Amino acid sequence: MSNSGKVEALIPRCLFSIENSDNLSIDFEDLSSVSISWENGFVSELKPLKTENKKPNNILFPRFVEAHSHIDKSFTWDKFPNLRSNYDGALSVNLEEHKTRTTKKVLERAEKSLNLAIQNGYRAIRSHIDTYQHQGNDVWTELFKLQKKYSSKLQLQFVALSPLEFWQTENGKKLAKKLSIQKGILGGVVVPPFNKRETSKLLSKMLLLADKYKLEIDLHIDESTTEPGAGVKVLLEVMDKLKIQVPITCSHLSSILFLKEHEILDLGKKLADKNIKVVALPLTNFWLLNHKSKITALKRPVAPIKQLQKSFVDVSVGSDNVQDPWYPFGNFDPFYMMSCSIPMLQLNPWERKTLSSIFFAPSRLLNLKWDGLIKKGCPADFVILDAQRWADVFSSNLKRKVFIKGDLYC
Repeated sequence: MSNSGKVEALIPRCLFSIENSDNLSIDFEDLSSVSISWENGFVSELKPLKTENKKPNNILFPRFVEAHSHIDKSFTWDKFPNLRSNYDGALSVNLEEHKTRTTKKVLERAEKSLNLAIQNGYRAIRSHIDTYQHQGNDVWTELFKLQKKYSSKLQLQFVALSPLEFWQTENGKKLAKKLSIQKGILGGVVVPPFNKRETSKLLSKMLLLADKYKLEIDLHIDESTTEPGAGVKVLLEVMDKLKIQVPITCSHLSSILFLKEHEILDLGKKLADKNIKVVALPLTNFWLLNHKSKITALKRPVAPIKQLQKSFVDVSVGSDNVQDPWYPFGNFDPFYMMSCSIPMLQLNPWERKTLSSIFFAPSRLLNLKWDGLIKKGCPADFVILDAQRWADVFSSNLKRKVFIKGDLYC
């Protein structure tokens, strides 16, 4: 059967569950030698592998989950470059792109993005879609068709990313109702400077709308270098006032890095108590924020992953933008994201919390049936690299095989 097979491979110890673990051979980088078999698209057996002679020359990962992307604007850099390379420049150019945007262009970018993502090893993606008052309604109809088209290879979630004011318009309310049917997500932007009273009012109405239609919320929040944590503090106040419990994700949350250590831990506890999940997006944040022509010291804000995890916040690491005005690089490749993010954030790839932020937390965020833990009975959804150590994983010359439900993807 084509969807059955067997391979000897190294697997990071925290990424799999095995019965006879006492016999495992684990190297100093926490890579375990395992024999893994699958039948009819599901793992049928995992066994420790004896390595008296040599260890396997493959490293096996579960297929990846992208917690935050923008497939509607990907690959627009060539026509809409942001050569100032800062946040204001990106926003300005992004608005210029909107003037030329059509449903056809959005779908072409989206399909290119999804095909690359599958080829490179993703099994699920959450994508934010720019949404505004005068946008044509047909784009959402076509995007949901695209979601269905790719469902056998990749699970796709959509966040309608818009100014908070949009959700109080008739078009916003109609879209919210449509998203409730298609399991979409309400999105918005809360970046200082802002009027606290007005922002509080708009967030309140957004939460009430989400509660009415049983929707999740995913906010671009505190993607800044000023007024650390101003947005999330208003959000927490609104939630305390309304006593509403809807699933909320805070994407970016970059500026809280500038808070004092005890303030970050205290804020993290409040986020954890309300089960608010966080997506750290180091690539775009490091590129855009605090981007000045004259630099005396590098200060690159990004969500403080270690401190938030210490406060029991579920933190995912995402890629964000790909070759658009917000970030000119990338290619929907999870290994590019890992190779850049892990060193810059000083995360150790052999530690459980690091790999949790890349594999398990994104799976929980998207509420997927499989959390990514490789074990007997799980889907045979793998990315297998020609590699024997983490240095090989972070090289620029990766040879990979992607298996979807046990079949080799070509």
